[in-house]
Amino acid sequence: MEKKLKILQLAPRYPFPTDDGGKIGIANILREFSNQDAEVTFFCFYDDGINAVSEEAIEEGRSLAEIKLIRHSTKNSLPRIISSIINKESVYIRKHNGNKIRTELSELLRNNKFDVVHSDHSCMAGLALFVKNYQKIPAGLRLHNIEWLIWERYAKTLNKFSPKRIYVSKQAVLLRKAEQDIYRQMDICFAITEQDKQRAIDLAPGAKVVVASAGVVPEEWEPDDNIVRNSNEIILATVFNWIHNVDAVKWFLSDVLPVLKKKNKNIRLKLIGKFMPAWLKNYKDSSVDVLGYVDRVQPYLNKAAVYIAPLFVGGGIRIKILEAMAMKLPVVASPVAAEGINAGSEQGLYVSNNKDEFTDNIIRLTQNPDLARHSGKSARNYIIKEYSWKRNVGIMLDEYRKLVNQDGTNPG
Repeated sequence: MEKKLKILQLAPRYPFPTDDGGKIGIANILREFSNQDAEVTFFCFYDDGINAVSEEAIEEGRSLAEIKLIRHSTKNSLPRIISSIINKESVYIRKHNGNKIRTELSELLRNNKFDVVHSDHSCMAGLALFVKNYQKIPAGLRLHNIEWLIWERYAKTLNKFSPKRIYVSKQAVLLRKAEQDIYRQMDICFAITEQDKQRAIDLAPGAKVVVASAGVVPEEWEPDDNIVRNSNEIILATVFNWIHNVDAVKWFLSDVLPVLKKKNKNIRLKLIGKFMPAWLKNYKDSSVDVLGYVDRVQPYLNKAAVYIAPLFVGGGIRIKILEAMAMKLPVVASPVAAEGINAGSEQGLYVSNNKDEFTDNIIRLTQNPDLARHSGKSARNYIIKEYSWKRNVGIMLDEYRKLVNQDGTNPG
């Protein structure tokens, strides 16, 4: 009988509780590695700020893997920014690496032998390559995003002559070069979409890139059809410590919501998520419910009529959209937010290119409850068929087993 595949999984932060899209992706990869008969050691960073970890959260992880937490801040501090300018290096890559981290990792490697090392996000790839060379094992990278593209897109949103735009633009170039080198050195890269696969191959011809998308756990996102939805209620669940999410909400509140209220005075927006900025309290009125963090978002999704995703900087795939669609919610999204989801209005995803299209699609769905319900049903059917964590992590594990057998290091 073949022994379990021993995987060292490297991540920039601890993924429990799963309260934002990035953590959801990492957590479900870990969960499916464990569910599909791999033995996992999970190595990641924590601090006392937004990446703090509770004992309850640690226990959740320990039910799936051996947990190795390293105290390390990944904040873009002023000294790091200055250093990145002087040394002409990517601050995103550099802040996740260092001698102290490698010392901790070396100790782990001296006491454990792994079959493969898996890294989540390109910021952890340098450590994965360190492990690869140390133990002579295959290394894989999960491209949750094409990171340099996010930096480039962000730069274009900033004032043309601002020092910040100059810095971010240069960082995008440095990160692009770093990711090019990383993709080439990895034994395999797992893109989250076909678009990201092509971007990776265009950047690093010859790199081995396989699509293994994101997904949902259907049983966790099963709507209760006995609950009556509020046909005038729109909803957004996000995390507010990422500037691009905050900018998206600002745009919706200032440019779209006033127009919606003129066309439908009963429109209500529910905002859910951690780290809400104080200025959002100014919108806490009859048309906006600022709820903040909630333990379970499903009951709120179950009562709403439309989910919105007004994002203009990003990459990869928006897991929150997949979850909303699984809850039978039609989604009105910007092209960036919808990127990677091969669906359209027939599948309940209404891609909207500007303020007018956003407004028109929301009004159409809120004023036609039958259309909203039909779109919601189509959305769930599509997601359950196409986006499963079990299926997509299974693709990753199959590729890792091939690499282990190919290297002659199969533990069986």
